[in-house]
Amino acid sequence: MIEARTRSRVPARCSGCGVVSDWIHSRYVRHLADAALGGRPVRIDLSVRRLYCENASCPKVTFAEQVPGLTVRYQRRTPLLQHLVEAVGVVLAGRGGARMLRVMNVRLSRCTVLAQLMRMPLPPLVTPRVLGVDDFALYGATYGTLLVDATTRLPLTLWEGRDAEQLSRWLRAHPGVEVACRDGSLTYRQGIADGAPDAVQVSDRFHLW
Repeated sequence: MIEARTRSRVPARCSGCGVVSDWIHSRYVRHLADAALGGRPVRIDLSVRRLYCENASCPKVTFAEQVPGLTVRYQRRTPLLQHLVEAVGVVLAGRGGARMLRVMNVRLSRCTVLAQLMRMPLPPLVTPRVLGVDDFALYGATYGTLLVDATTRLPLTLWEGRDAEQLSRWLRAHPGVEVACRDGSLTYRQGIADGAPDAVQVSDRFHLW
């Protein structure tokens, strides 16, 4: 356990309006879990200040100071541990991620790992050169459409239904597809022809077979 305390005379920036203030309201202790050190779990008890906002028009009367690289609002883990939890969650998801974190002396349930994974923003969408288009069954005779980057094999987006107009709208909004790999559906053929007329339409081995 590490005990620390922020300096009293260092001004802090309001989280609501950004105005700097050094008018102290009170102090309280934040308990932060950190990455294990030498195989042992680490907890940081950090005494931080709550300050008055000196901007009369700010809706926040008081605010808690944040320490860059150590604290995040409403977070009980340091950024280092949070990045570790997110990385393990991306690779192993819930149950496997919780087991791996337990090896690292981080005790989290599979539901917590999944919750952290769901909070992560999606990576920016990059239009692939080779696009895979296929359908999948949601239930019964209800189908959906799945778009995949055929080079990285990562899914891009999906929607309910097999509509040529929806596919062509997506292609027009994301120009740059050179090759479209699809099944034998006439709907997808028409959607690709309308949305990306210069793209070469091919079929993969699975659909050929």
